[in-house]
Amino acid sequence: MVDLGTSPDGWNLPVVALSQNEIDYVRERLGLDALPVVLGGATVHGSASAHRTAMQSAADSLSERDLLPGGEIHHELSARLRVLTHPKWELALRRHAGGRISRLCVAQGEFLCVEATSNESSFALRSVTAEPASPVVTALGSTEAMPIAVINAPTEILSLAFGAAPDADSVTSALINAGIPEDDARQLGSAIVTCTTFAELVGIPHSLGATTLMTGAVTVYDTLAGRLVGSTTRAADGTEWTSISSGTPHRLRQAVNALVTELEESTREPSR
Repeated sequence: MVDLGTSPDGWNLPVVALSQNEIDYVRERLGLDALPVVLGGATVHGSASAHRTAMQSAADSLSERDLLPGGEIHHELSARLRVLTHPKWELALRRHAGGRISRLCVAQGEFLCVEATSNESSFALRSVTAEPASPVVTALGSTEAMPIAVINAPTEILSLAFGAAPDADSVTSALINAGIPEDDARQLGSAIVTCTTFAELVGIPHSLGATTLMTGAVTVYDTLAGRLVGSTTRAADGTEWTSISSGTPHRLRQAVNALVTELEESTREPSR
């Protein structure tokens, strides 16, 4: 089990809800640059006057909640934003459900792990004190796993097959053509066209100021037949392969932890 989510002793600031203007205010005060996608982009105001008014309103709101003690950004809030801006690595989750998209980011710093989530109008920041996989698993919720044998196929071919939806027969035919056994292909094809919620988790390492998308990813399909979990890896020849399996809680956490381990290894400084 990977457990990196520790916070400095004496830090106990609870989850902090922020508006976009408050995020912008804190970012400007701290001189921070681009934040993760989960925290949105800076609001574009119609004029300098409108911007000043919005920033003053944000400052007043933060002050009322004791997040500007002595006129300075609360040290724990500051630490969370700094980790989100310059993490060692991050997990980025995008979940599609009912025509809406929700986002979550878990950012790992040197001594602090931070979770950031967003909805249509606000953002929430909290310190992660459990393993980094926990916020992801919690955000995805629990549902019945679909019983299915493990299916392995090249990611590109699998993606094309899934794209043949919403016709189950077309998906099944594409899966069979990809070399998947007929019974497994029919079971998977019938389920994937009933997918009601889809989530994709990617790992992003940050090294020496550079940001590179990991080749590995975790996908979650909630279908009427149950949950499926996919894990993508790259073979020695460069081909990406995806493994689809029953989406049990154990399998989901295992897949996320494997991605965290890969991130840790990719950002570890070489020994001298």
